[in-house]
Formats: sequence, C-alpha cells, structure tokens
Amino acid sequence: MHIEKNVCDSVVGTLMNLDGKTKDHLKARLDLQEMGIRPELHPKVQNNNKVYLPPACFSMDKKEKDIFCRVLKKVKVPDGYAANISRCVELKPPKLFGLKSHDSHILMQQLLPIALRNVLPKHVRYPVMKLCRYYKQLCSKVFNPNDLVQMENEIGKILCDLERIFPPSFFDVMVHLSVHLASEAKLGGTVHYRWMYPVERYLSTLKSYIKNRSKPEGSIAEGYLAEECLSFCSLYLSSDVETIHNKTSRNYDDGGFEDILPIFSMSGRPIGATVVEILDLDILAKAHSYVLFNCNEVDEFRTEHLTNVRHENRKLCEHEIQRLHSETFESWFQDHELHTRGDHRITEDLRNLASGLAEFVKKYKGFIINGFRFHTKDLEQNRKTQNSGVMLEAMTNSFSSAKDNNPIVGDVTYYGVLNDIIELEYAVDRKVVLFHCDWISNGSRKKQDENGFTLLNFEGLNPHNDPFILACQAQQVFYVADRVDKGWKVLIKTTPRDSYDMNEQTCLENVETHLQSDTSTGPQLDENMNIELVRRGLNGTVVDKNTLVFDGDEDLFEAAS
Repeated sequence: MHIEKNVCDSVVGTLMNLDGKTKDHLKARLDLQEMGIRPELHPKVQNNNKVYLPPACFSMDKKEKDIFCRVLKKVKVPDGYAANISRCVELKPPKLFGLKSHDSHILMQQLLPIALRNVLPKHVRYPVMKLCRYYKQLCSKVFNPNDLVQMENEIGKILCDLERIFPPSFFDVMVHLSVHLASEAKLGGTVHYRWMYPVERYLSTLKSYIKNRSKPEGSIAEGYLAEECLSFCSLYLSSDVETIHNKTSRNYDDGGFEDILPIFSMSGRPIGATVVEILDLDILAKAHSYVLFNCNEVDEFRTEHLTNVRHENRKLCEHEIQRLHSETFESWFQDHELHTRGDHRITEDLRNLASGLAEFVKKYKGFIINGFRFHTKDLEQNRKTQNSGVMLEAMTNSFSSAKDNNPIVGDVTYYGVLNDIIELEYAVDRKVVLFHCDWISNGSRKKQDENGFTLLNFEGLNPHNDPFILACQAQQVFYVADRVDKGWKVLIKTTPRDSYDMNEQTCLENVETHLQSDTSTGPQLDENMNIELVRRGLNGTVVDKNTLVFDGDEDLFEAAS
C-alpha cells in the first residue's frame, strides 16, 4: 500500500516535474556528471549565475501536461469505485496534489496508463505501463503460483528498462522494494490480507470517537466501549431488524424468487423514483421478442417453429429464414398456446409469457444487479460518477452476407450505454426488467490503439435493431474520454467488489501495457532500441546556481563550465 503510493508519487512527480516531488533536479544531474554517465544531460553553467538543465526524454511539454491532467480531471468512475480524482488535479498550472493512498492505488493501476497514452515517447511510457501492470497483478484477488514466478522475473526487467530513462536518484529504497513484493506474495498470499487499508479505516473509526480533543484517549475508550455494548445488545434483536451483524452490502440485489419461471425470478432491485409510461408498440414488440428468445424454457418451442419455417420456405437462404423466424415466432407461440391447451409442456408461467404484456411499463433511473449499481445516462449528466456503461457477452450467428447459408456461431462482446431501465409486467408478480442501450460490437466504431487499449465511438450512433438485454445479463464497464481523438473513449472493465474468479488464468507476458481486466497482447519494447536521452524540441529548465549548491559541488560546476 505505502510502497505503491511512494512509487506513484515518484513516477508522477518526475514525469510532471512537480516541485518537491520530481527526482530529476540539479543534484540528480550533478550525480550524473560525477559518475561520468549520460553527458547529454549534464548541467551547463551560464554567464548569469544560472544553470541550464537539458530536457530529459521523460520530460513533458506544456501541451502534453495539459492532456495528461485533462484526462484525469474529466474522468468519471463507477459509484464506490474510487474517490473523486478530479479534486486532486489542477489545470492552470497543470499539476497533481493531495493524493491519498487509495487515490494513488487507483491512479497507478488504472488511470495512469490511460493518461500516458498520447504523451511521451514509446520507450518511456511502455516501461511505466508495465510497472503499473505489475502492481495490478500483485493486487489480484486470485493468484496463480506460476504467474508469481513470472512476475519475479518480470519486475527485474521492468526496473532495468526504467533505469535506461530515469536518473539514478529515482531508484530509492521504495522503488527497490518493488522487487521483493512478488516473492512476499508467494510466502504470504494475496496482499488483501496484509495491506494497511483495513487498519487505516479502523483508525479513522477510532478517531471519529473523539469528541473532547483535550482527552482523546478517554474519548476513544468510551466510544469503543459504547460500540461494543450496542453490538452485543443487537444480538438479541429480531432478525428483521437491521444490525451490524446482518447488514447487507450496499449493492445487494435481493436474490430473486423461487418456484416460478427463472426469467421471472431474477434478482435485482430498482433505486430511485418509479415512472409509469405507455411504451411505443414497436419498441414493446422488440422487448417482448427479446424476452421470448432469452427464456430457456421456450427453447424447444423456438426449435419447433424454426423447423416449420425451414420446411415452408425451402428456397430461402438461411439469413432470410432466421429473419422470418424472429419476426413470426411471437405470434406463432401465442397461437400455439391458445390452440394446444392439452400440451403438458406449457405451464401457467409460460401461458402468461405467451399471452403478451400490458402496454404500461415502469421506468427506473437506477438498478442494482450482479453486484453492480447501474444508472441511466441522463441521471449521471451532472454527477461525478459513471454507472451507465454496460457490457454483454452473447452467442450469436454471424453471416458474411445475405446469401450466406453457413453462419458462424460464436461469442460476441457488445459494449453500450444505458438509456432506460424498463420493467415489463406479464401478470401479478411476473415481471421482467430490461436495459435499453446503445450498442457497439465491431466495425468502424471500435478500434485498438498501439498501447493495447480498446476504443469506442458513440457519437452519432444509430439505434440498434435489438437494443434490449435482460438486466441479469449486464456487466459494468466505464469509459474515459480520449483528449486527442475527439469522440473516442477508452474502455475499462470492472468486476464486482465481492467477486472472485477462481478460474482466471493471467500471465504478465501476455499483458504488457494496459490495465483492462481481460488479458491481451500489447506492444513490446525493443531491448536494442537506441534511446535518445535528450528530448528534441523541448526547452530545458534554468535554475539558480546559488540556491541549490552545497559544499563540495563547486568543483562539479567548474567542470561543467
């Protein structure tokens, strides 16, 4: 925790050249001169008692600092994901200040590589991104022992790449301790049981007990005793009373119902006010069709109808058959339910599903499901959080053309923005919640940059033919606006706070430069690349010789002049 914060402060302070935080200063340049290395960066004494420091390869110009800070200033993360990072960012002059430990944690693992996408040369940003990825892997909830061995080897290479660009003063004891973290994880397990965040939170709780500042110890003792007494008494209360022992998590989703059709029993709970509206008939038909095509109990009826469509339209291609199947299944299923009362397969819930739904629907502005808190796009316009990003992984038929008779069945990932949350009512206590979204899957609105990040463009997006998904199918993502390519947004995936993926197989070699939750191959830094230590086109720094010179440095200045 503290190692990560100190390393983050050193990296950000050096890249941004922040006063008091940077590791690249006059004394660091004099060290280079005394060691006789990197002569291009040696300080140069000027006639007016000033010292000129040439710009290093990791120095940012004014425009790059502005881009870097604007990315962090405008970023919005999901509710409960992190504190408001923008409060620590100043644009004029561009700088970062007042970062807490968890702010540095989020910055190091998620936001720093995104902010560095469009600034600095590749040989500078790639090692920094790899260092961020190392800390991301280190803080995983699930470890693979083989990955820890690879991380032990990888951190040495990462620090060697950093030594090629940063001055020796950058590599203090905190940066060195990064080498031992992977070995420590092999012995002690995941860092969540050893880091200081729970201790710091509890210390904050103890400090909140202080009401008399002249007697802090007594206030803490009395507050702790009162808390213990109340906690003990709460054990005798009824289970219907919410206490510290049975309090649910903030994003608890109720768990659903039993003994009914699964599509009617999905978990989740709405938040905010309820609005009753009459939905457009075309939109209502699409919503009902999506429910029918995503109910497992209707699978055998869909197969039967598809067989009938193929038999009646033998001359049509597969693409047209699938279209007819989608358009006519709803009416066919309703007629089938009405004329086959003796069919034992049709239960009462299936009859309610086939009979259709009321044109009156309920709309919500927020919904909690799968451990995520979702908000509509309109709700979060004036908020500092972003909860409208949605991801769906679906198996679909992909046709190469309208005449293709051999579609490829495969998993397709859709990314979208949540527009509406709609509750359909088929009968009493028989309800289905759908998300109405704008979707992007593939095509010109999705691309991958040289750093390995996925970018999406939602500007001017036409409505999707099938805009609905079941609320239980939604996973949450969030987007960070690209400050260079207008309209494009960087995709970041998230997982629920209490989720543990025991089958996750992660490998640091497969993920080099970006911090998204899935693994993907990123660009590699050529080890034989010639690194220019001085950045061309930038003005160096001029400092006062007298204010920073200590005893014994006069000889170095004489050599520099």
